[in-house]
Amino acid sequence: MRTNVTNGIPGRRQARYPMYGIQAGEPSWIFKLRVAERHVGVVLALLFVPLNVQLAILLLVSYGVRVWGLEAVFHRLFAHRSYRVGRFGQFVFALIGIQCGQRGPLWWSAKHRDHHSCTDTKDDPHSPAVQSFLRAYMGWFGAPENASTNLDTVADLARYPELRWLNRWYLPVFYGGAAAVFVLGHVGAFGTHITGTSALLWGFYVPSFLQIHSIAMINTLGHMPRWLGGYRRFETADRSVNRPVLALMTFGAGWHNNHHRYPSAARAGFTWYEFDLTYYSLVLLEFLGMVQELRRTIPDEVRREGGLD
Repeated sequence: MRTNVTNGIPGRRQARYPMYGIQAGEPSWIFKLRVAERHVGVVLALLFVPLNVQLAILLLVSYGVRVWGLEAVFHRLFAHRSYRVGRFGQFVFALIGIQCGQRGPLWWSAKHRDHHSCTDTKDDPHSPAVQSFLRAYMGWFGAPENASTNLDTVADLARYPELRWLNRWYLPVFYGGAAAVFVLGHVGAFGTHITGTSALLWGFYVPSFLQIHSIAMINTLGHMPRWLGGYRRFETADRSVNRPVLALMTFGAGWHNNHHRYPSAARAGFTWYEFDLTYYSLVLLEFLGMVQELRRTIPDEVRREGGLD
């Protein structure tokens, strides 16, 4: 059964779906503790565990997995349904996505669809146009009113009980990833010069820290066109802006103005010089038969509007 999609935002609860209700989120003090914990982990890594080649490789790989989990899974698969995977693959992808540390897949999708429905208005969860920079950057995430998940706004996803389960128990899944990194480091799986503690610090805390700040920069700098380093290809009604440096950091999410113009596409980079690693990875996965129905095409009218023809 396929969900309706309008301009890249899957339809709200349809009549064929039952009512799922509200799923409670974590208290705000737990969120604040988790953010503080990641920053403390970075300080400990910098002060007490010198970075070596093996740790640098682990850091880059771990960061890449977390960014891909957010952009390819939470964003392009769940929030916008820009490609399809089987049910088991969907579950596995969701496990990867949770390692981005941005709560569960249904919560993230619901908030992101809200963002697209009312971009840069007072109802946008994280807009620097109508909120303070700090609120839009990180504060909104910890606000009590943003902690719960209205499952009925993502009924196309909530109909899967395993996704509802993951959305409720994202914390054990997330920290289970941390435990796995520690154990693998302890047994020498990452190299002879990596211990369990060094793996935990450089393979979990540092990349998790970098990841939450990279998406926070998309939410803010991606909607601040007066700042240098970006451009607007499309005159959208919102303030979205393409930022090449952020696009490299986030595997394509930085092509934010493109995305807001046509969010249902599986790609955010609309031309050859807008490098979109997430899209290229999805093309490869489609070739390997792991994903299906990849939404590759940008409509002709959108291409003409953006001067792409």
